[in-house]
Amino acid sequence: MSVTEDRRKERLEEDEIEIRLSDIVQFLRDSRRLILLGALSGLVVGALYAFSKPDMYTAQVTVMPEIQTKGTAGLSSLGSLAGLAGLNLDNLSASDAIRPDLYPNVLQSVPFALNLLKQPVYSSEFKQEMTLGEFLNRMGNYGIIRKVENSFYNKRNSENNKDEWIDPKNFSQALQVTKEQDEYIKSVQESATAVYDKKSGILTITTTEPDPVVAATVARLSLEYLTDYITTYRTEKASKQVGFLVKQVGEAKTRYQAAEYALSNYRDRNRSLFLNTAKIDEQRLQADYLLAQTVYNDLSKQLEQAKIKVQEETPVFKTLEPPTVPLHKSGPKRTFIMLGFAVIGAFVTLIVLLVKLIKGRNFTHIA
Repeated sequence: MSVTEDRRKERLEEDEIEIRLSDIVQFLRDSRRLILLGALSGLVVGALYAFSKPDMYTAQVTVMPEIQTKGTAGLSSLGSLAGLAGLNLDNLSASDAIRPDLYPNVLQSVPFALNLLKQPVYSSEFKQEMTLGEFLNRMGNYGIIRKVENSFYNKRNSENNKDEWIDPKNFSQALQVTKEQDEYIKSVQESATAVYDKKSGILTITTTEPDPVVAATVARLSLEYLTDYITTYRTEKASKQVGFLVKQVGEAKTRYQAAEYALSNYRDRNRSLFLNTAKIDEQRLQADYLLAQTVYNDLSKQLEQAKIKVQEETPVFKTLEPPTVPLHKSGPKRTFIMLGFAVIGAFVTLIVLLVKLIKGRNFTHIA
C-alpha cells in the first residue's frame, strides 16, 4: 500500500463520527431542563391558541332521497351478465343526470353558499336574529388572536376595498363575488358538508358552527336548499310545459267561446231563412266552433296530464333524523392542541440544541 493511500485512509477515519448510546443519554440528561422549558413554552402558546378559538357545535340531519329510474325493464335481463363482467348498469337506467351521490356537490357550490349567507338565523351567543353573513362577521372578531389577525389583515388590505368588483360592468356575464364574500363562502363550504352512503341510500348533512342554534339552523337550511334544488331540476321541464299549456288553454278557450257566440248569434238572426248560402255560412261557423272545441278539449287534457307529470317528477326526501340543537360542543380539542404544541416545542428545542452541539463541539473517533 502506498503512502498516499495510507494518508487518505487516515483522513477518512478522522472524518468519521462515532456516537455511542451513552453519549445520547448524557446529552438528553444535560439538556432535559432546556427541553422541558421548550415544552412548557409550547404548552403556553398552545393554550393561548386553543382558548382563543370558539367552541364549535355540530348538527346533523339524515334523509333518504328517492331514486327515480326508468328503462330498467330492458336492462334487467342484462344486469346479471353485466355484473359478471364487472360492469354497473345502474347509471344507464337513471332518469336524471343528478344522482344522489352528486348531492354533496350541490352543497359545495357557490350559489348555495351565497344563498345561505342571506338566510336569517338566531344566535344564542348574541341573543338576537341576524343573517348568517352577519353572524360570521361578528364571530370573525372572536378571541385575542383572531382580533390581532383581523387588525393586521385590515392594515395590509387598507388600500384594497373588499367590496370592490373586479368586473364592475359584468362584461364576463359570470357570477362575481367580493373578497369578503369569498371568505364567507369558504367558511360555509367548510362548515356544511354532506355524505351519501350508496349501500344504505342515506344522505347525511353535517354542519359545524360556533353556535348550537346556528348549527341546527344551517343544517335545516341546507336540507331545504337541496330539496328545492333537486325538485326544481326534476320538475323544471314539466313545469315549463304546464306554463305553456296554461297559456295555450287560455287562448283556445277564448277562441272556443268566440266561435260558440258567433254560431249562436248567427242562428238567432237567421231562424226562418232557407237559402243555401245561409246554410253554408252556418256550416262554416259550426265547423269553426267544433274545431275550437276540439282544440280546447285536447289542450285541457294535456294540461291535466302535465300537472300529473309534475307531481310524478317531484322527488320525495324522507327525513330519518331531523336536525337537533346540539347540547355538547364538538370542538376544539384543546387538550390535544396543547399537547401537540408542547411536543412541537420540545422537538424544536431539541433540534436547536443538536445544531449548536454539532457546530460547537468536535467528536473524536474512538478506536
